[in-house]
Amino acid sequence: MKNHFKISKKHYKDLRNHLFPGDGKEAVSIAVCGRANSGDTFLVHELINIPYHLCEREADFIKWPTNLISDKLPSMMSKNQALFKIHSHPGGFEEFSELDDISDLDLFDSIYGWFDNNSLHGSLVLLPNGNLFGRVITPDLAFKRIDKITIVNHSIKILEDNKVAFDDSLNLRNRQTLGKGTQLLLKNMAIGIVGCSGTGSPVIEQLARLGVGKLVLIDPDIIEDKNLNRIINSKKEDADNKEFKVAIAKNAIDQMGFSTEVITHSTNLYDDISVIQDLSSCDVLFGCMDSIDGRHLLNCISSFYLIPYFDIGVKIISDKKGGIDQICGSIHYILPGESSLLTRGVYTSEELRSANMLRTDPSEYEKQKKSGYITDINVEAPAVISINMLAASLAVNEFLSRIHNIKTEELSEYDIIRFSLSDYYFMNEKSNHNTDIYLNKYIGRGDIIPLLNISSFSNYGKSL
Repeated sequence: MKNHFKISKKHYKDLRNHLFPGDGKEAVSIAVCGRANSGDTFLVHELINIPYHLCEREADFIKWPTNLISDKLPSMMSKNQALFKIHSHPGGFEEFSELDDISDLDLFDSIYGWFDNNSLHGSLVLLPNGNLFGRVITPDLAFKRIDKITIVNHSIKILEDNKVAFDDSLNLRNRQTLGKGTQLLLKNMAIGIVGCSGTGSPVIEQLARLGVGKLVLIDPDIIEDKNLNRIINSKKEDADNKEFKVAIAKNAIDQMGFSTEVITHSTNLYDDISVIQDLSSCDVLFGCMDSIDGRHLLNCISSFYLIPYFDIGVKIISDKKGGIDQICGSIHYILPGESSLLTRGVYTSEELRSANMLRTDPSEYEKQKKSGYITDINVEAPAVISINMLAASLAVNEFLSRIHNIKTEELSEYDIIRFSLSDYYFMNEKSNHNTDIYLNKYIGRGDIIPLLNISSFSNYGKSL
């Protein structure tokens, strides 16, 4: 398993501001990190900036009072969190120095004296160009370079050693457009797609043909006759045989010849802990479903595990007379630690409560719906492949722009794409909505008990 360090936009911005105050001297911060994927993924949850005036600082040296973090260690140990020292190299030196080695050995010898397990901790360096490199330090004080570092920002920056190569003959046209570096990045990415029907099917098709290395597909439903108008690669035979949507998608990808690894789950997000575990190891998430509780859960996974999330929504409003009142859609780019689908008004707290009730207690849901206490949220909307493909293409191209800048517009200036075929507009919108206070508390917490702090997942604690 590769070691992976991830940091959100808000913590990365704070880190750069503190480590490079403009005086040309080194500075240091401590990152308190959640863990995931058996402890091999480190997720920044909290940043402790060590005050300049308490340090001895030079252009190539820093000494700081390590006792400043002593009161944090008992809590970190009880929560199985990781400690990462992060300091700057103002001169741009791209290796750990001998002084860094001595300092780290001294610090982590003490740190491991506090912890009664073999969970790893580590050290990183931030360079003036914004890049990070780092290493984990083992309990026997050996150094091991961090394989992968992800900065989840308006652009998605992934710094990785030992990338898996790709077949250039299959990806020639993609490489000519995006460049070898981006093509190699795609080959080494894992992307989760939840919902393999209307918008999910064309998202899957595009990502596979773009050369993404691993796809995690989630959908509990089987193919039905009513799905055939919009699910790519589906056939009448599949509907007759009641084939799972994820199986159809996997079979099509396997036959493409791009050597894309495909993991499938024909189950609900809430029904199997392995679904969440596989999604938590992804680099990017695509939400291609209408269910409110499903979208909310994906937003939670995004926050807990520091994964950028693209949510796709399409709405076709019928006039109930054989015509159409409105055809519109949106793509939301969700950054952990900022606004959520809930605070953006994609759904309300009441709608979320109703959706959870429908899933967990259908009889009570029907009872309250009849009594007028809740609004019916289980309304099936019309769907057309051409509209779904438009929304899917906008989302995939938006993803590409976040890993390979293909736009003239500054990415930080918008988080939402909206379109209407009825009024014929395409517009970018910056989210000025409030930060989700609840989810912000759990940014980078990773694997905790109960999983995602959801009480119904309490029984899964021993599996983490």
